[in-house]
Amino acid sequence: MRVAMKWLLAWTWLALVAACGDKATNDDFDTGQDAILPNAQTLPCTTLQFERGTLPSGQSVQGLNTQTLSGTQDRWAEYVEFAPNSSATCTHPLPTGVSADSVVAAEVGVNYRGPAKAQMRWVIEAWDSTTNSWVLVGDNAFAQSWRWTATSLALPTPARFLSGGSVKLRYRTDSSVDSSLLDLLVVRVQVATSDAGTPTDAGTPNDAGTPTDAGTPTDAGTPTDAGTQVSWSNVKSFTYQLTNYPQGKLDTIAASKFDLAIVELVRDGSSGYFTAAEISALKARGKQVLAYFEIGAIEEYRPEWSQVPADLKLGPVSGWPDEQYVKYWDERWWPIVQGRIDRALAAGFNGCYLDMVVTYEEIPANAAGTNRADLARKMVALIARINTYAKARNPDFKVVPQNSPELVDDPAYLPAIDGLGMEDMYWSDDVACNEGWCEENRANAARVRAAGKLVLSTDYATQSAHVADAYTRSRAAGFVPYVTVRALDRVTVNAGWDPQ
Repeated sequence: MRVAMKWLLAWTWLALVAACGDKATNDDFDTGQDAILPNAQTLPCTTLQFERGTLPSGQSVQGLNTQTLSGTQDRWAEYVEFAPNSSATCTHPLPTGVSADSVVAAEVGVNYRGPAKAQMRWVIEAWDSTTNSWVLVGDNAFAQSWRWTATSLALPTPARFLSGGSVKLRYRTDSSVDSSLLDLLVVRVQVATSDAGTPTDAGTPNDAGTPTDAGTPTDAGTPTDAGTQVSWSNVKSFTYQLTNYPQGKLDTIAASKFDLAIVELVRDGSSGYFTAAEISALKARGKQVLAYFEIGAIEEYRPEWSQVPADLKLGPVSGWPDEQYVKYWDERWWPIVQGRIDRALAAGFNGCYLDMVVTYEEIPANAAGTNRADLARKMVALIARINTYAKARNPDFKVVPQNSPELVDDPAYLPAIDGLGMEDMYWSDDVACNEGWCEENRANAARVRAAGKLVLSTDYATQSAHVADAYTRSRAAGFVPYVTVRALDRVTVNAGWDPQ
């Protein structure tokens, strides 16, 4: 949406400094700096073995592999509950083609809910194969009492934890005070750059293996480099530009290595639609291309402005005086939307990126003579209609609404979309999100991701620490991140984070 969503999750980062035997009871580690690994690969927990305690009925190891919960949310199947005095070991295998000696950095990602350390101590340990002992990684000192709190714990000298091709993490307590819950327990590894044609870096002519090129899937001789279009399920990066195309052309986007591009349906917003030849040229460079347009509002400079009856307009969008909300449920609005879909299909776009879905929650609740819940249903119905209409003409056409992830509560929503775009998940113009409803947005976006949908996360920041934070947290949640400026008037390439 056009309004920044602000959310803050308390983060405290810990560093490992002490090795210990089977009973890791020392408190001899310090709060460290942010353990941020650019271009990290995530190692999920594939097996969970209990030495003390049992896996509760209705829960599985899958609950540890994707962060979906925040605040005090309690969805039983999405986490694992560990009983008092329990101990369990997770095994995290390295991906195929990645060797232990190629890993240059590693960290443990955790999302914890349970007692604060002052009430009860839970510890995470890693198995050191060089000393045949458990090494303390951290404990719940970072966490708030009974609120989901995420952090990242460093694994220095990672090779000692990777012998045998996997990392073993043990989560345990010797206390009988209470249970604790984990929504995330993963290992993230950074692999050394290679120009020898390894799986993480295919050594293409344009890929010199520079320090800011960590050999991620989108910069490793992928279809994006080769001219074969990257598949929807393999999208790992994207760019988002709506204005200021140099000479009115898409050459800068075409020359980039992003897997996906979101561009305006109309070249300058008011006339001159992008042609099939121009979109084909982008796709020939391996990119998925989405056409941006609004479905809940219209700007005065749009070519369809004169076609919208005055009584269909509901007043200006806050902060955007040349833009009017519309009665998106009115049948007279559908020809405008249909015309935009037809244009996108004719130009060969892979799909559409739908803005101003938030209209349903920003206009008066009685705007349709009903209530807010009905407005939500009407917005989902419009998205579903778009999906049905477009796929009847091109079954591979993707539908990606932006923002309002709470619509996932409507049973008709997920079947109607192929992905979700989100703004301001972590940073809004270099200001940390700190409003409770932004936390809810992130949690609902995670539910969309857990359903197998692509989630594109756009944050607005320029400060390097904020950029790094957004990429790290977004990837940890399973989203595809991009950080740029709110004007969306350029292709931003963040060194070390975006494909070079």
